[in-house]
Amino acid sequence: MSSQRLDRDRVIAAAAAIVDSDGWRALTMSALAKELGIKVPSLYNHVSNLEALRGELQNRTLREIGERLNHTAMGRTGEHAMRALAATFRAYALEHPGRYDLATQAPIDREGFADVSVAAGEALFAVIRSYGIVDADALELQLSAFAALHGALVLENAGFFPDTIDAEPIYGLVLAQVLDLLAPRAHALAVASCWSACDVPRIPF
Repeated sequence: MSSQRLDRDRVIAAAAAIVDSDGWRALTMSALAKELGIKVPSLYNHVSNLEALRGELQNRTLREIGERLNHTAMGRTGEHAMRALAATFRAYALEHPGRYDLATQAPIDREGFADVSVAAGEALFAVIRSYGIVDADALELQLSAFAALHGALVLENAGFFPDTIDAEPIYGLVLAQVLDLLAPRAHALAVASCWSACDVPRIPF
């Protein structure tokens, strides 16, 4: 490919292909130039440096994850929504293991990362609110649910599980724990709401 035919999106796409194939640490300017069939100096017409390139790819990946999750969550609530969200989350991580790994590293472009990470978390936060959980615990539950599902995916993508072990049922068990975490809290809030909203005689103690 000649430098005249290059544009920024093609450079980012080639970088994404390298990351998904070999991991984000394998993304170097030399590797990218080789992938594109150009000389390294030609890349600097499109990206300022390797760190900026990784930062942009990280933020683009988070934005893409957020779009998929928000599309999945639309019109769904409660357990049905959480199961659908978890399935979409796993599908993306397995389809794009390198980019998923990069997206969950420490922020490179902190300002851009802050914006896209909030958007990416909106779907999970909305699902938790659909359980009726809207108090200060909602954020803690959101982070706990993400940590549990993410942990299982990291182990799966890292090849931690032996070939004789099917990782999907393990992910299902982790999801079940997340659902068990949310259900009692939602029930407690529903009961509390009923006591507050309904004129129910209370027994003094």
